[in-house]
Amino acid sequence: MKKYSVVLVVLALALMLSTQAIAKDALTVWVGGHVVEQEGTWAEIIKDFEKTTGIKVEYQLIGFDVYYDKLVTAFKAGQGPDVSFADLGGWVPTFAAQGWLEPMEEQLQAASVTEQIWSNLWPTVTYDGVRYGLPWYTDCRVLLYNKTMFEEAGLDPDNPPVTWDEMLDVALKLTDAKSMKYGYGVSGKKSEVATLGYMIFLHGAGGELLTEDYSKAAFNTPEGLSALKFYTELYTKHKVSPPATPSYGEDDYRSMMAQNRIAMAIGGPWSFPLIELANPAIKGNYTVALHPYSKEPASVLGGWASVIAKTCENKDAAWQFVDFITGYDVWMNWVERHGGPMPTRMDVCNAVPEFKDPKWQVILDAFPHAKVRPPIPEWPQVSDRIQNMVQTVITGKVSAEEAIATAEAQINEILGAK
Repeated sequence: MKKYSVVLVVLALALMLSTQAIAKDALTVWVGGHVVEQEGTWAEIIKDFEKTTGIKVEYQLIGFDVYYDKLVTAFKAGQGPDVSFADLGGWVPTFAAQGWLEPMEEQLQAASVTEQIWSNLWPTVTYDGVRYGLPWYTDCRVLLYNKTMFEEAGLDPDNPPVTWDEMLDVALKLTDAKSMKYGYGVSGKKSEVATLGYMIFLHGAGGELLTEDYSKAAFNTPEGLSALKFYTELYTKHKVSPPATPSYGEDDYRSMMAQNRIAMAIGGPWSFPLIELANPAIKGNYTVALHPYSKEPASVLGGWASVIAKTCENKDAAWQFVDFITGYDVWMNWVERHGGPMPTRMDVCNAVPEFKDPKWQVILDAFPHAKVRPPIPEWPQVSDRIQNMVQTVITGKVSAEEAIATAEAQINEILGAK
């Protein structure tokens, strides 16, 4: 009996070690951002990659709100995924400065995909002159609006507001609090979307967030203050944004727009498949326009890049995956199925018939006006202070003047400005 017990123990240990070896050999991949909702498409892409290469992949699709904290915690513990998505808003240089990422310069110089990437995206994945990521999709933020709600309010959906004053006038006409319908969704939650919202208004007022060399805050100006006041007063003074605005962001407003409860909000090309996923009946009843501005057209560039962890034990396999998902055929299939987001590949953008849609023409027209979030390691801290600034004004804790001065001082301290 003891003999059989020993045999069973040995077999159990062998099975456990075998399972651990398989898990260790598998490539771990974390995907974050708005594209995580296309679960079926990701399953097909992973399956196709495994079949083509023979490389096993274990992947997770993680929501935006929790993704950054989860990823940073894993990297700090030395247990980051082999391949992950990093926001083009300063994550790549931040992670590279911490020593968490593997340089991609050698692979990018030899890869055919490199020449197809929009050139203005490379600074977002560069640290100390070295590229640490391959941009996967990009976007620029514009005004997303509900045509049906415009028509119900007696407004022309083909004539969206162009200026701030026009936007406020339209938003007031679209707001009916008793029916829980609101004209404009202000991103007030403490997350990156609050920073992005403020930046669109800031640049639209002719202001800048940081100095040209990224060494000092540049937003505590008449332009920066007017942007903060107008943005927050849409909620605090004019009440055209819902009561829960301090806890709402772009995703919330997109879902509400799909149900005809929010008329206007900040959105982008990722919004197209997601708003239709939330309510298929909304198709054809929403569109986009350049976001209203005070002095000049403005947008903020966004998107995600694939990065490889320094701790990855099979970097060749990791690069194969990164290269595969950025492939022409993968992207053509993705856009055909979902209509967006915007690929970082110029050849795909020029080839897909879906981009002849008027909504996509707005995106492509807005792209030249899109500002890049400063590609500096300190960006997460800088963004956090901007989020605090917006939150404290939105919730009535301090005045806009106090909040902007505090944020300026904090950011200058972070950047070591003198």
